[in-house]
Amino acid sequence: MTRHANVAASLVLVAAAPLLVLPAVAKARAAAATSRSKNNLRAIGQGVFAFEGAYGIFPGNGGPPPEAVTTPDCRTTYPNSESFRWGYGDPKRAGKMQTGSWAYSILPYVGEEEAFRKQDHSRAVPIYYIGTRRPAEPQSTPEIDPVYTGFSYQDAGIGPMGRTDYAANDQVCRNGAGNGGLKPASVTDGLAETLLAGEKAMDTRAVKAGVWYWDGGIILGNTGACGRKGNKLLRDSDDLGEKINDNWGSPDPDGVWMLFCDGHVQKYPYGTPAKLVAAFVTPTGGEAIIEP
Repeated sequence: MTRHANVAASLVLVAAAPLLVLPAVAKARAAAATSRSKNNLRAIGQGVFAFEGAYGIFPGNGGPPPEAVTTPDCRTTYPNSESFRWGYGDPKRAGKMQTGSWAYSILPYVGEEEAFRKQDHSRAVPIYYIGTRRPAEPQSTPEIDPVYTGFSYQDAGIGPMGRTDYAANDQVCRNGAGNGGLKPASVTDGLAETLLAGEKAMDTRAVKAGVWYWDGGIILGNTGACGRKGNKLLRDSDDLGEKINDNWGSPDPDGVWMLFCDGHVQKYPYGTPAKLVAAFVTPTGGEAIIEP
C-alpha cells in the first residue's frame, strides 16, 4: 500500500470513529436511564414500607379535610364545571389523616424530613424523576392550560412545585383524607401480584407546559398526578392527549417500570395486555395472573 493510500485509510477510520462511538454512547445512556428509574422505584418502595412500619397501613393519596383549613387554596377548574380544591400536605397530620399525597407522606422516610417538616412545595425530590422525561426541578403551572382546552389552575401564588414521574396505585394508596392506604393483609390478591406504584403516562406537550392535568405538585392531595388505576401502558409522545388519564407510561422505548406491594420491581412492555395490567391494579379482585 502506498503512503497516500495509508493516509487515506487513516482518514476514513478517523472520520468513521464518531459514527461508531455515538450508538454505543446512546446505548449506555439508555441503560443508565432505565437503571435509574428502577432504582428510584426501589427507593420509593423502601420509603413506603418504612411508612407502613410506622402506621400499619400503606400511605394514602390525601385530599381536602372536611373542616376549614388555612393551607394554600390550590384548585383546578374543569371545563364547564366548578373548581375543585386539592388537599395540601401538612406535617401535623399523621398516618391516614394526611392531606398531601403519598409522595409527600413518605418524605421523612426517603431522606427528605426537612422538606416534609417545612412543607417545602418547591422541593424536587431526585428519586421522583425518571430523568429522561424532565430534570428534577420545580415547575410553575400556567393559569390557563394551553394543551387541554377548558382547564385552568390556581396555585394560590406559591409558585413552582416539585412533582413526580411516578404514581401510586390508588386502589392501594387510596384517595381522600381519612381513608389512608390499605393494610398489607388486606391485599388478598397477593403482595407480589398487586401493583403499588409505577411510571405514569404523560403527554410531552403537557410536561413542557407545566400544566396540572394529571401532573400537579406532590404536596397536593387527591390528585391524578400521584394516583392512578388504569390498564394501559403508553410511551411518552406529543399526541397522547386524554389517553394519559389514569394510565401508566414512560419515555423508555422498551416499556414501563412497575413496583409491586412486595417490593419487587419489573418492567412491562407496551404490548402488555390491558387485562393483565387491570389484574395487577386490583388488590382484592381475585383474578388469575397469567404472564404472557
